[in-house]
Amino acid sequence: MKTIFQIDRRLLRKQLETAKPYVRGCVLDVGSGNFLRYRDLFSFTAYHTIEPDAGKNPTIVGSAENMPIENDAYDTVISTQVLEHLPHPQRAASEMFRVLRSGGYAVITVPQWNELHEEPHDYWRYTSYGLRALFSEAGFRIERLDARGDFFAFLGQVTTRFVIDVFNLYERPLWNFLWFAPLKAWGLCMLWLDNRTHSKAARKHTLGWLCVAQKPP
Repeated sequence: MKTIFQIDRRLLRKQLETAKPYVRGCVLDVGSGNFLRYRDLFSFTAYHTIEPDAGKNPTIVGSAENMPIENDAYDTVISTQVLEHLPHPQRAASEMFRVLRSGGYAVITVPQWNELHEEPHDYWRYTSYGLRALFSEAGFRIERLDARGDFFAFLGQVTTRFVIDVFNLYERPLWNFLWFAPLKAWGLCMLWLDNRTHSKAARKHTLGWLCVAQKPP
């Protein structure tokens, strides 16, 4: 079955590509899930994963809010689209700070908008202000806070997710086939518009954020 084109995934990958200079050495992927979608983007000496579910075959079985990892163990921490699923994200931010070596970076992505998913463990959405407060209070120095798309990216993604859910496209092969091309055309059109519309009003409707934060040397 074909994977439906989604604007957020396209933009998220491009956003993480810009974070390559911050990823180095021994890397910990917090909440990696079953798929290491973005590992191929980075250079590293070792790449470890942590998940609470042993069935997902992580390097380390444990919670992001209480990692069974010694202090100052990693050069880089990566976490993509995970903090919204943690009931106590401030604990996870503090744990990321603890396991990072001095001078190391945390590369984090979060949604400002997302449909309800992985219920009931779907707790939070983030603005840039909330994200800055969360990581600053954990001790980090914020290096970058970058929005992921503007209004038309938001509009395109919302519409696509609605259609996927209404018609249950990943469970119905025929409907998936029928909607595949129209949704891709719609998504590409919305991206085209998004790249050409940068008003203050449009920027209020971002899909999410990339945060790069450093543990001070």
